[in-house]
Amino acid sequence: MRSIGIVIFVGLLALSGGAHSISIGDAAPSKPDDATMTKNMTSMTGIEYLLEFDSDARSITVYAENPTNRSQQAGIVISTDNRTMHSSDFRLSGGEVWNKTLQIEASLDALRDSHVVRVSTYGATRAFEFDYEIDPESSTTVPTPYIADTTVTRGTIDGEPSTVVNITVVNPSVQQYPTKLMVHTQGTDGSFYAAIVPTGESETVTVELLDDPETVVVGEARLYAGRLNRSSGGIDQVGFRGEVNGSTSTWNESYRAVEGPWSENPYRYDNASVGSDSVLPEQVESGPTVRGIPVVLLLAIAASVAGLLLVRRR
Repeated sequence: MRSIGIVIFVGLLALSGGAHSISIGDAAPSKPDDATMTKNMTSMTGIEYLLEFDSDARSITVYAENPTNRSQQAGIVISTDNRTMHSSDFRLSGGEVWNKTLQIEASLDALRDSHVVRVSTYGATRAFEFDYEIDPESSTTVPTPYIADTTVTRGTIDGEPSTVVNITVVNPSVQQYPTKLMVHTQGTDGSFYAAIVPTGESETVTVELLDDPETVVVGEARLYAGRLNRSSGGIDQVGFRGEVNGSTSTWNESYRAVEGPWSENPYRYDNASVGSDSVLPEQVESGPTVRGIPVVLLLAIAASVAGLLLVRRR
């Protein structure tokens, strides 16, 4: 029933309504500065509103006043980047003043640099636009989806047994992101799955792998939106190491854009720790490699070959 009520309320919000200069009485707003924008609107029930948006503090204050001598219906809906973050429906008696301040940063879309805050009431709406760049991978104030867990196990894909990794994605935001998963391992050159998680929920995606179930599976999972080979859409990345019949270790990694398996020069994962039971991938310091072979080893081999040729010439 709550959803139906919201639909009815939003349906009453028209995109019309002129601006009026109003008096908010004792709840007058602070003097606007360069970061503060103010707008007026009047609802179809006669309630007058003054809106004050601070782009630096990412806060919106709504002042409402009933200038009539009788009780009137009032209400507001506040949305950020096209997602509703607050709604309230109430009555104001004659001459009554009401105000509310909300922080809107946590509800912003982290993938956008230009944002819109919209305040609507019965028969009127006003919008504030501002620029604010967010790093979706490391922001501490704007929640974004993230990989919460990975488990290497045995599963069934299209009716056939397969090595899989179960990846749990959590979306703590009010925004819904068009997120995708790309998983690379030693034996799988890219396994792609959609991973769109509803707001405030979590979902586990079963990802097919081509790795032998008898081997140690080491790889990395990328959570992103947009294009895989652009860092601007990177949201989260983790590395993992596990066995089908054993435990799985997971560690955080900085997001790195790579070419997909469909490109002419696809990315291939390689990790020198495969086969080691005691060393995790992030602890390995193998130095520069050529096709996965340490440069130091290649130089040693080259020196040995050169020595043999020298002996033969003598």
